[in-house]
Amino acid sequence: MALREKAEGLLKELILLRSAKEDDASPMVDRVTGILGGLGLGHKLYGSEDKPAIFARSGKGGVVLSGHLDTVSIGNGWSKEQGEVVGGRMFGRGAADMKAGCAAILLTAEELAGTDVPFSVCLTLDEEISMNGAKAVAHAHELGDAPAVVIAEPSDFDIVLREKGLIQFAVRTSGTSAHASMPQLGDNAITKMLSMLRGLEELQKIPENPIEGLTISVDTIHGGTQMNVIPDCCEVEIDSRFPPDMTGDDVVDMVKKRLGGAEYEVEVLHRLESVETDPSLPAVETLREVVGGDSGIIGVPYATEMVMFKQDNSKLMVCGPGEPTQAHVVDESVEVDQVVRAVGVYTEYCRRMAGQG
Repeated sequence: MALREKAEGLLKELILLRSAKEDDASPMVDRVTGILGGLGLGHKLYGSEDKPAIFARSGKGGVVLSGHLDTVSIGNGWSKEQGEVVGGRMFGRGAADMKAGCAAILLTAEELAGTDVPFSVCLTLDEEISMNGAKAVAHAHELGDAPAVVIAEPSDFDIVLREKGLIQFAVRTSGTSAHASMPQLGDNAITKMLSMLRGLEELQKIPENPIEGLTISVDTIHGGTQMNVIPDCCEVEIDSRFPPDMTGDDVVDMVKKRLGGAEYEVEVLHRLESVETDPSLPAVETLREVVGGDSGIIGVPYATEMVMFKQDNSKLMVCGPGEPTQAHVVDESVEVDQVVRAVGVYTEYCRRMAGQG
């Protein structure tokens, strides 16, 4: 069977195996471990039982090819069927983010299985919700002897070496409830919050280069119980993406200074520190040679599992099929030919990096 035909068939199969947060992951786990087993590769499961990370190794000291099989929910408004192909593009939730990359990894494993080229495969099922699977793999030191870890997220074959950090936190104000006809007896928590948020207006301006600069966004607000009651509580949730020269604590301290001396509470809900790989590493130069002259060295404003892997390996890169702008959108799609190209890139890269651990 021709490689393109294999790529189209496997990608469609992965798309039709739904793997959002609300879906049962066991059919996907069974299918992927079955493919790996059919290639003679044993596997280990890490992380949670219901959304595990699948790790398989062939030989020692080879490149780790990594991806996530889970997706966000399909949502509404689609004009194409899941797995439909139009003009060489396959549509479906996860087509770009990132079942295309996972299909390429599995087809690369098929190309290399049985050869003397060492490699490893790491496929997770909770990247969109927690990244605990990737964290567990790194904690088990499965990545430490790899000459490089390549995450097959959609990058249109640019090489991502920098990811901004992420911190998400809640700010809460409290007041005293009263009948709305007698506001003098209450203390309006929403009014307090609105006054405080004016201090964040400058921080929320979009920087000239949002890929590299600090961004802060107030994304949710909740308060009050009904129309005729003075609200006794209000909460906003804030998302910030920060560059490698900052930390999440720096962001929270900056926000607190802008909020002033008002009474409020801050609770950090989620954080991921930034990550940056040295562009002068031979592993980076080799990947750039394999991909070709059209690849750029870039940074991105979002987080991938690079951030979880960095505790066990510093030679981390994102490079994969598909356009990043296709992630999480209605009618998400990818060019099938990009999956075929990715197989060639990963296969050649593993060969070149063999023995360089």
